[in-house]
Amino acid sequence: MFSFRKKNEFEMALRSSLPTGFTLEAQLWRYIQWLESQKQTFKYRNTQDLFVPTTPVANFNALWSHLAFVVEPDLVRHWFGKKGLENVIVPIVKCGADGSYFAVWKNDRKDRYVFLGSEGEAFQVADDVRHFIVLLTMGYFSIEGRDTVSLTPKEDFSGYNSQPWPKPILAQEWVSKNLEISYPVTAAEILDFDNDPFPEFVDQQVA
Repeated sequence: MFSFRKKNEFEMALRSSLPTGFTLEAQLWRYIQWLESQKQTFKYRNTQDLFVPTTPVANFNALWSHLAFVVEPDLVRHWFGKKGLENVIVPIVKCGADGSYFAVWKNDRKDRYVFLGSEGEAFQVADDVRHFIVLLTMGYFSIEGRDTVSLTPKEDFSGYNSQPWPKPILAQEWVSKNLEISYPVTAAEILDFDNDPFPEFVDQQVA
């Protein structure tokens, strides 16, 4: 019931959900396409919504991380409490059990990748799509704020589970081969909290 679905079903759903003129970077599409080729398209049992885990798993019952590509066209309106930002910010990855998401933010004609926390925390996680994909494939169990990214993925996983950390080797091999980028020890090493324009943007929108 929860096995591989039609070819590129998630990609088509995500593309059709994007606002007119809103594009995602080619490397991101390539990674999503690779995941779908690895039979990673599933449906949530409670909602039947499509999702694709950011690192491959053997089957639905083997899911171990909350990080997943999702289609959430209404989240921005609910998060900010007003309309008009749907063409600027598009959530594409659920990253925490608490309802936190990563989103693409169009700013200064540049794609920036940002965190939208369930408790209102907001910050930029990357302004380079390669760094964003590295973050998605490091093997974090759940990312629910700045504290998480200061941990190694193994430390984060061990805080919730007693089993050995399932390092996402296949995903990291794809990234290393196709994006020619290396992995840091912690995600915080590739983030720049000191030069982050997103919190100010959020403050202006909710003022």
